[in-house]
Amino acid sequence: MTIRDLKKLSSEVYDVLVVGGGAHGATVAYHAAKAGYATALVEKGDFCGATSANSLKILHGGLRYLQHLNIQRMRHSITARREMMQLAPHLVQPLACLMPLYGKGLRGKRVMQTALFLNDCIGWDRNQGLPAEIRLPGGHILSKNKCLEAVADLERKDLHGAAVWYDALAIDTERLILEYILESIKYGARAANYSEATALEKGDDDFYHVTIRDLFSKEHYHVKTKYIVNAAGPWFEQLARNTEKKIKNQKWALALNLVSKKKIFDEYAVALEGISKYADKDAIIKRDKRLYFFVPWRGHTMIGTEYVASNASPDSLQVTREMIQNMVDEVNSIYPSAALQYKDISFYHAGLLPMRDESGEGNVQLEKNSSFFEQTAQNFSRVITIKGVKYTTAPRIAHEIVRFLGGKLSLKQSIRKVPAAVKPSVPLNADHKELLHLLENRYGPRALHILSSIQAEEDDSIWIDEAAGLLKAELEYLINEEMACRLADVIFRRTGLGTAGCPDRNLLKKIAECMGEDLGWDTTRIGQEIKNVMHRYLPLDL
Repeated sequence: MTIRDLKKLSSEVYDVLVVGGGAHGATVAYHAAKAGYATALVEKGDFCGATSANSLKILHGGLRYLQHLNIQRMRHSITARREMMQLAPHLVQPLACLMPLYGKGLRGKRVMQTALFLNDCIGWDRNQGLPAEIRLPGGHILSKNKCLEAVADLERKDLHGAAVWYDALAIDTERLILEYILESIKYGARAANYSEATALEKGDDDFYHVTIRDLFSKEHYHVKTKYIVNAAGPWFEQLARNTEKKIKNQKWALALNLVSKKKIFDEYAVALEGISKYADKDAIIKRDKRLYFFVPWRGHTMIGTEYVASNASPDSLQVTREMIQNMVDEVNSIYPSAALQYKDISFYHAGLLPMRDESGEGNVQLEKNSSFFEQTAQNFSRVITIKGVKYTTAPRIAHEIVRFLGGKLSLKQSIRKVPAAVKPSVPLNADHKELLHLLENRYGPRALHILSSIQAEEDDSIWIDEAAGLLKAELEYLINEEMACRLADVIFRRTGLGTAGCPDRNLLKKIAECMGEDLGWDTTRIGQEIKNVMHRYLPLDL
């Protein structure tokens, strides 16, 4: 039984309808449902399919905000990181971050010793409620020799060693956001992807009436809700202008992160200064260069982030060969030993982030904080719009919105208890234990559900592709329980098979044919699904 059911979703009346299934929409839906509000979420594409998928995979605790002396922002980052780690411990792991230290200024040894000490003190509760295996150690200073062992060929003049601190690596950022949506459903929320909010109006009954279009069936559904949360990311203006005629045109920056087949560093995520001048206008303690991170991930290296002012609409956003080449050249200027070539780039992430008006040429200034505001138009005063900047602080915005709603809405339902995971119905043999370990790394407690399906099958052939580690029961689960509707959903946002590089075309064909059997795809549709996946790798050299 699939949980994507727009007919059922539209048959209920809601306290909160969330429009947008990225980081902010997902966390709002989770916290609203958990608080006891009747909640629904609709997303016109796939969950976490746009800006929120653009990430260096680092759940950071805000060490960099010390240069702004913004302790509150650090606390927001620390508590949000901890929440994400608590929610999905199977999707995160500690990440040691290293920054070489030079001279006696901001990058000097004494300054960073103080910064690391303050970071640990401010994050005193960073490991509260976390399993032992993912707890984050305190920071420390590496000697010059140890630094050069970790990052060979650094400029040695005035090098004093390196600062090391710990953040969390989100192994799969897309699944992490999906966890919020799946957990919200456990608390009674309704959710549907490929469901576009096309119109809204204020009814005589004092509810908002929102028209939702199913992008597959083309049918229209009508949803009644007391509040609307506009969490549509770079599409927020489109919905906001339906309710507020004086919305100011937002400026946007394209954020670009690269995935390299080269494993440049082994043990640490390394922060190195860029070549170009950069002035952070809000920093009290100034640094004149932007940091680039080289993050070890799945045997690859993620590199970023590059920001470029963009006038593109979110529906027509494109990454060009020139953009990627410019970033490859920048990486080689920063760290020549990387010897990065265009052909080494196996994937990239890109998304639009809100940019400040005072940004200058070559000096993009992002808005510093995610925020939300209630529309001022009289007939649409209960439409809350989120302007999201940071994936990592989305839980904080969700908490603030639910607190805001608490002063406006009275709870009409009791908080639904989340049922415990069902244990396998039969004892585990050695093969099943191995499968359970594989599945738990992806799905956490939900692995038991998939394993139970395998145990119930009489078919000896359990694999779609054993080399890729993809099971038949797993794919059925993704379709029926996680709303995977397209091949791209499975490849990019459910399994991660395509997020480090392009999968073999035969593998794509196998998966598409299996999905086609369940979803009724003909040969033409299967070919189009494969083509759509392959399009995501343009303009890379494959």
